[in-house]
Amino acid sequence: MEYTQLTLDDYIQCKNDIKNNLGTIVKSFVRIGWLLTRIDKSGAYKNDGYSTISEFAQAEYGMNKSGTSRFMKIYEKYSVPGDTPELRDEYKDFNQSQLTEMLQIPEEDHEMLRPEGNKEDFRELKRFNRENDSNPENLWSWKEAKTPEEKLKAAIQEFFRENKEILNDFYGKNLSVKNLAEEICPSGSRSYRKGTVFLMFYSLDQGIMVKIFGEAPTKMTYQEFADHTKQIFDTAAAGGRTWDSYFGERNVEPDKTLEEPDHSGEDTSMVPEQNTEIPEQILPNVGQENDIPGRDDQIPGQDNIQNHPEYMPPELKVAPAQRTEEQKYNDRQARLDRESKKKLQEQEDEEKMQHLPSDETRKTKQLRMASSYYDDILTGNMSFWFCKDDHFHIGDSLDLMEFKEGRHTGRTIQTEITYILNDYTGLEDGYCILSIKVTGAI
Repeated sequence: MEYTQLTLDDYIQCKNDIKNNLGTIVKSFVRIGWLLTRIDKSGAYKNDGYSTISEFAQAEYGMNKSGTSRFMKIYEKYSVPGDTPELRDEYKDFNQSQLTEMLQIPEEDHEMLRPEGNKEDFRELKRFNRENDSNPENLWSWKEAKTPEEKLKAAIQEFFRENKEILNDFYGKNLSVKNLAEEICPSGSRSYRKGTVFLMFYSLDQGIMVKIFGEAPTKMTYQEFADHTKQIFDTAAAGGRTWDSYFGERNVEPDKTLEEPDHSGEDTSMVPEQNTEIPEQILPNVGQENDIPGRDDQIPGQDNIQNHPEYMPPELKVAPAQRTEEQKYNDRQARLDRESKKKLQEQEDEEKMQHLPSDETRKTKQLRMASSYYDDILTGNMSFWFCKDDHFHIGDSLDLMEFKEGRHTGRTIQTEITYILNDYTGLEDGYCILSIKVTGAI
C-alpha cells in the first residue's frame, strides 16, 4: 500500500471530517472513504493506540469491518485518480446504495446501468452474472443452439409470453414506439432476464441495454425492439388476441426468425397434424398437473398434449428425432430457470427463518461510543445514533459505552430507542439512524 504522510493536525482534521459527513449525501460517502484511506495509508490511527483501520473506525464511529471496507472501496473505484474525494463524471448522478451494489458488478457491465435504475434491478444483474458464472452448461447450450441475435429474439419472445397485455396492446391498439416504451417501462427502469440474456429497459430516449452473457453490453432502441417483435409475432397477429393466437393451447405457426432443423426426407406419417384433437377419455388424470409425468419439463403457457407423448396412443406419438432444436432448447431453459428460482427461494426462506421474531425477553444492546460524543449525548444535544441495523425495536434499551484510544473508559450512557430510520435514500444498506433519549449514566 502506498504510504501517505499526515501531520497530527491533518489526522485530527480527517477524524472530524468523517464525523461531520456521516449519514449525509453520496458525495460525503465518497469523502469518508477518501479520509479513511488517507488515515489507513499513513498509519495515523496508531497514534490513538489502534492496530488497524477497522479497529479505529469501529471505536471512533461505530462502523463494522465490512462497512469500513465499503467506504474505502467506493472511493477507490469511483473517484477521480489521485488523492482527491471527487467522483468521476460518469458516477456523479448515482446514489450511494446504487454505487454499493455496483461494487460487485464487473466494470464492463456498468454501461448497463443508469441513475434512473432501481437498486433491485442492479441486484438482478448481479444474480444474472452469478448464476451464469456457476452454470457453464447453460452458457454452452445457448452458444450451440443460437447466434446472439437469435438469443435476443428468443428472450423477447419469452418477455411477451410473460407480459400478455403488452403484446395484445401492441397489436390491438397499434402502439407507437413511444407508447410501447411507456407501457413496458412506466417508472423509468425495468429489468428482464431469461437464460443468458439480460434486458434493462429505460425511457424512450435512453433505450434498452442488452447483456448476452459472455458478450459486451450493447444498446438497442425501442424501434429495434418493435421491429424484432413484429418479426416474431406478425405471422400470428390477431389484434387484441395476438397472445392467444401465438401462445395459446393450439400450436401456432413456428417463428420464422428462429432457425429450425431441416426434416425434408423424413417419414412424417406418424406426426399428428397441427389441429389433431385427442379424445379426452384416453388421457387419464390429465387435469391433475401433479400426476402428469414430465410436467416439470413443460414450458409455462404451452399446455398442448403433444408435450406429453407418454399419454398418447402409439399412432400419435412424435419421434424424439422430430423435436426441433427450439423445443429442445426451451425444455432445457425452462428446467434451468426453475432450478435457479428454487435455489433463490430456498436462500430467501433460510434468511427469513434466521430473522424470525424471538419469544425471548429483549435484552439491552450495547454499542461502543467514541469519547468525543459523550458530552453531546449526555446533555441531549445529540439525540440520534448512526449504526448497523441490529434488528432494533422502538423501546429497546441501548447502552453507549465510552471508548477512548481503543479502551473502555468505564463510563456508559443508558438510552432508550424512540424512533428508527432505515431503508432511506442516502443510508447505506444494513445501517440505520436511531432516535434516542437518555435514561441514565453509569
